[in-house]
Amino acid sequence: MTMSESAHPGPPPGANENGGPPKTLFATSFWGENDKGLDALMARMRAGKHVAEEVHQMLKERALIEEDYGKRLKKLSKAFNPKEEIGTLRDSLDILRAELDKTGQARLDLANEIRAKLEKPLVELIATQAAVRKSHNATVRDHLKNKAAQAAAVSKIKERYESKCAEANQLMQARPGVHPKEAEKIKAKLEKTQTQAKNADQEYVAGVDRLGEIHKRWEQDFRTCCMECQRLEEDRFHFLRAGIWNYANFLAGICIADDESCERIRTSLEACDFGTDVKQFVTQSATGSEIPEPLQYINFYTGTKERPTSSTPGSRNSITESFDRSSSATSLPKGGPTYNTDTGSTAPTAAYNSPDADDVRQSSYSPEPAQRESLYGGSDGGPGMTTLSRLAAAYADPDDGGAETFTYDPYDVPESMPVLFSVRVLYDYAAQAHEELSIAKGQIVPVIATHDDGTGFKLG
Repeated sequence: MTMSESAHPGPPPGANENGGPPKTLFATSFWGENDKGLDALMARMRAGKHVAEEVHQMLKERALIEEDYGKRLKKLSKAFNPKEEIGTLRDSLDILRAELDKTGQARLDLANEIRAKLEKPLVELIATQAAVRKSHNATVRDHLKNKAAQAAAVSKIKERYESKCAEANQLMQARPGVHPKEAEKIKAKLEKTQTQAKNADQEYVAGVDRLGEIHKRWEQDFRTCCMECQRLEEDRFHFLRAGIWNYANFLAGICIADDESCERIRTSLEACDFGTDVKQFVTQSATGSEIPEPLQYINFYTGTKERPTSSTPGSRNSITESFDRSSSATSLPKGGPTYNTDTGSTAPTAAYNSPDADDVRQSSYSPEPAQRESLYGGSDGGPGMTTLSRLAAAYADPDDGGAETFTYDPYDVPESMPVLFSVRVLYDYAAQAHEELSIAKGQIVPVIATHDDGTGFKLG
C-alpha cells in the first residue's frame, strides 16, 4: 500500500476545488517594487524544507525506537521460559511467551514500514523539491541581475539623452544681436548636439527595448517560479499530511494488534483452573498418604522405649546388684541388667539374681572408702566373682536371713583392679545411662569382667 492509497484524499496540486486556492495565487501575489517577491518565496520554501526535515527526523527516531522495542521484546520472549509450571497456568504462560514474540515481531515490522513507506519517500521529496527550488531560484536571480544591470545602463543613456536634448533646446533659443560668426558657431554646435541627442535617443530606445525583453523573460520565469513554488508547497503539504495520516494508521494498527494479543492472553487466563492444576500435580508427584512415625528411643539393654533419668549435679545414681553366692569366681553372674520400676523411679538399677531369687533385695548401703581396696581387689582371689563374693559377704544383711545384697558405684573402681584384656573401640557411642561409658572410635578400653551368659557384655 503506497502513501497516496492509504492517506486521506486531498485536492491535486493547483486545484480550486472545495475552497482550495487558485493555481495562480502565488503568481499574482509576489510582485511589487524592489523585486522582494522572490526572497519571500524562497524563505517560505526553505522553511518548508526545514519542517519536512523535522518530520523525517521524527520518523527516523520513531523507527529506531520501535526497532529497539521489538528486539527487546523478542529477547524477553526467549528469556521467559516458565517450564517448571504445570497444567492450565502453564498453557497461559506459554501463550504469554508466544504473544511477547509476536508483539516484538510486529514492532520490528512497524519500524520497517515507517522507514519504507514514510521516511524514505519523504527524503526523496525533500531532495527533489530542493533541486527544483534551487533551479528556479538561480534562473530568476540571473534575470534580476540582468534586469538591474540593464536598468542602470538605460538610466545612464537616458541621462545623456536628456542632457543632449536640453543642450539642443538651449542652443535653439535665438538671441538678438548675436554676431554672424558667433551665430554660425552656435548653429554648428546645435546641429552636432541634435545629432548626439538623436543618437542618445536611439540608444535610449534600444536600451529600453532591451530592458523590456529582459523584464519580459524575468516576468515569465518568475511567474513560472511562483507557480512551481506553489505546486511544491502543495505537494509538500499533502505529502506530510498523508504521511502523518499513515503514521497514525500504522500506530492504530499496532495498538489493535496489541489489544488482540492481550485478549488472547485474557482468554487463556479465563481457562485456568486451580483445581485441575492441583489434581495434575498430585497425580504426577504424590508420594503417599501415610504419615511416617518419628524415630523412637530403644534402650540397648531392655529393648523397650523406657528412658532412664540422667543424673543431676551433686547427686550419685546407684546401681544395685545382687550376685549369686555360688556363681563362678571368673565371671559375672547370669542375667542382664534390669530396671527397678517398683519404687516409682526411672533411674536404672542393674540386678543379678542369686539362686534364691525371692531373697533378692535392693539396698542403699555403700561401703566406706577404707573398705574399697579389700572389697574390689585382693591378693587371694582373681578379678571375677572372688572379689565380688567378698562384696556380697561384706554387704550381707543379717536381719534378712542371710540374703546378700549390696549397692556399689560403677565409677569408683580402684587402679589396682586386675585387667583381663584390652579391646579397641570400632564405633563411637554416647552413654545413655549412668553406668555406661561414652567411648570414641579407636580408643583402647581395659576389660575387668565378663558375662558368661552369652550376651557378650563386658565391664571395662
